[in-house]
Amino acid sequence: MNNLLFSLPVLGETIVNGLIGSLGMVWFQILINSIGVMAILVKVVESQSKKRKIIILLAIINFLLWITYFVLNGNLTAATVNSISLVQAIIFLQREKHKWANSKFWLFLFVSAQIVASFFTWNGPFSLFSIAGGILTTIAYYVLDVKLYRYFFLALMLFWVGNGIVYFYPIALIHDVFGVISISIAIIRYNFKGEQPKQNMNDNLENN
Repeated sequence: MNNLLFSLPVLGETIVNGLIGSLGMVWFQILINSIGVMAILVKVVESQSKKRKIIILLAIINFLLWITYFVLNGNLTAATVNSISLVQAIIFLQREKHKWANSKFWLFLFVSAQIVASFFTWNGPFSLFSIAGGILTTIAYYVLDVKLYRYFFLALMLFWVGNGIVYFYPIALIHDVFGVISISIAIIRYNFKGEQPKQNMNDNLENN
């Protein structure tokens, strides 16, 4: 077990060093930053979408981009967290079509998966940022009440901002700061000022 725990961070460093050796530092930075920019653009479109199905589909694309980004940066903790978030987004996409997807089993499963994965990808105290962000992502996507969803989303984005700061991922940090600003505006407009009637997340995203 201990060998596995230590081998994953080493594997991450090996991936980074191998890519830098193959591409050179300049092209390596261009590659990872291009992936980050694409993720930001997807996030912009996602935040402007009105239907839940489109939002989750764009979230799936976003997760794929960030998985690639973090793997190339050697941060396997963040990559694993996003991988779990990707799977849960695919499951939660089925909630409107299939009763099995509405079971609380999935909530407990994915929260447990985030916690278990943290033992295998632990890379120091700073790993807590992405782990907490991943757990809150699971809860946010599961919650149907719009007001609660926004609060959870704000909290998870703040943890990802912390992750971007401590690991100095400029593109990821821009993405997450944008997310914080966007959801903060939504909270002020809708949660505090009440510019829309209270309804569940499914109805809100389908009808707006």
